[in-house]
Amino acid sequence: MRGRLLGVLLVLVPLSMPGAEPPDVQVNEAIALIVDARQNRTAGYFYRAEAQYRQALAIVEHTYGARSPNLTPGLNGLAELYFEARRYTEAEAIARRSAALVEASLGAGHPLMAASLHDLAAIYHAQGQYAKAEPLYYRALAIREKTLGPNHPFVAATLANLAEMESAQGDCERAAEHYARALRIRRDAFGRDDPRVAETLAGYAAVLRKTCHKHEAASVEAQSRAILAKAAFR
Repeated sequence: MRGRLLGVLLVLVPLSMPGAEPPDVQVNEAIALIVDARQNRTAGYFYRAEAQYRQALAIVEHTYGARSPNLTPGLNGLAELYFEARRYTEAEAIARRSAALVEASLGAGHPLMAASLHDLAAIYHAQGQYAKAEPLYYRALAIREKTLGPNHPFVAATLANLAEMESAQGDCERAAEHYARALRIRRDAFGRDDPRVAETLAGYAAVLRKTCHKHEAASVEAQSRAILAKAAFR
């Protein structure tokens, strides 16, 4: 598995700016394009989604300017598209631009800044650039714990990515600790039968196997499979 992007890439923030009357037609068109692009990305229509994201960005940039934070939904969607296509250089450049816009407009301690940091970390993580990814994950984690609370699902998302990366580096003690905490949060937030819980259990089981806890790993892995089987049946 690779680290996963989350948060800003999945959120459409309002495109209107305080104190200004937005041109509704352009705004609605941009939002519709971003929604359609997400659907096309999910369906695997890469080039169609890419064109729609870029068209939405052109509309927003023309309306609000090149430094507007209203560009972030389109930028984040485009970064995720490139991430999924393993076009990491393009994903990184776009994610960095989005992060700079968020920091300039909302500040370095805002929850959306944490999402940007998480996403950049995931891009480095996917390429095996762990030294770059780790401090970004920890910055994202600190902001999310402070602003959203220690038991928020976004905290679990960053913990799970950290655990996956630590496991890949052989730091199984910290990986197990982070997986266990992510698991508790996700069970409380989503219920014991949610696929996100199954995903966390699978990662935790892999760490247990590495540390020679084979019986416990088999039990945890069986729980993961049972949840996924139940979800597939539903």
